Amino acid sequence: MSKRKKLSENAALMQQWDFEKNVRGPECFTEYSHVKVWWKCIQGHSWEAMIFNRTYGDCCPYCVGKKVLTGTNDLQTLNPALASEWDFEKNTLPPSQVASKSNKKAWWKCSAGHSWEARIFSRNEGFSCPYCSGQKIITGVNDLETLSPQLAREWDYDKNSCLPSQMGIKSNKKAWWRCSLGHSWRAIIFNRTAGRGCPYCSGQKVLVGFNDLETLYPEIANEWDCEKNRIPPTTVTPGSNKRVWWKCSAGHSWRSDVAGRVGGRGCPYCVGKVQYKPKCVR
Repeated sequence: MSKRKKLSENAALMQQWDFEKNVRGPECFTEYSHVKVWWKCIQGHSWEAMIFNRTYGDCCPYCVGKKVLTGTNDLQTLNPALASEWDFEKNTLPPSQVASKSNKKAWWKCSAGHSWEARIFSRNEGFSCPYCSGQKIITGVNDLETLSPQLAREWDYDKNSCLPSQMGIKSNKKAWWRCSLGHSWRAIIFNRTAGRGCPYCSGQKVLVGFNDLETLYPEIANEWDCEKNRIPPTTVTPGSNKRVWWKCSAGHSWRSDVAGRVGGRGCPYCVGKVQYKPKCVR
C-alpha cells in the first residue's frame, strides 16, 4: 500500500498556506485530508477550505466569483454601470453584496423604468432590458400595433390566435397577413417590419388568376410548349428566371427563361439568331 503524500510536499498549495491563521503546520496533514484549514491566494484573499478539495482543484472563491468581497469582486465595484440598473425596491441585497459572476437572479430597472428579473452573470455578458430590445412586450409601449400601426392593419385576425398588440416588431415568430387586395400569406414578423410585403403582389409567389404568366401575358403563354414542359404556364410568374420550352407559330422549339420572353425575346430561329435545322426522318 502506497504511503500518502504529505501536504507539505505539494509546492503549489504550500504557496497558499495561511501560516498566520493555521495553528498546525502543513506537515501534519496529507493531501487528501478532509480537515478545513486557512488559505491565502496571491491576491491576498483569505478563506477556509478542506485540504481534499484544494488538492482536487478548488481555488480562491473570491477570485472565481463564488464568494463576495466588497470592494474587490462585487457587482458595484466591477460593473458600476450595470449596478445603476439594480432594483433596490425588489432586491433584498445591495449590488455591493453580490458577485458580478453570480448565477443568482436579481431584479433590474432600466432608464425607461422597465422592471424585469434576470441572472447577474447574463447581465454582465451583455443581456439588456428585454422590453427595450423587444424580447418582451408591454402593450401600448413596444408592441407591433403601437409601433407599426400600418403593418398591424395587415394582420389576419381570422388565422392568427394572438393580437398584434401582443407581439413585438422584432419577433421571429411567423404570423398570417392579409394585404389590401385580400391575399393571405404567412411570414416572420421581423421580416415584415424590415419591409417585406405581399409575396403575391411583388410576384415572388404565384397566385393563379392574379399574377401567373397565363393570366398576365396570355399571348406569350400561347407559345408554351406543353409537350416538353412538365408544368403549365399558370405555375410561373412573368418575372421568373426559370428556363422552359417554347414553340412558336412556325413550329420552332427552343428553351428560354420566362422573364426574358416577357422582356421581348422571341423565337431565335424566326429572327435569324439561330439557324433552324429540322430533324431528318429516315
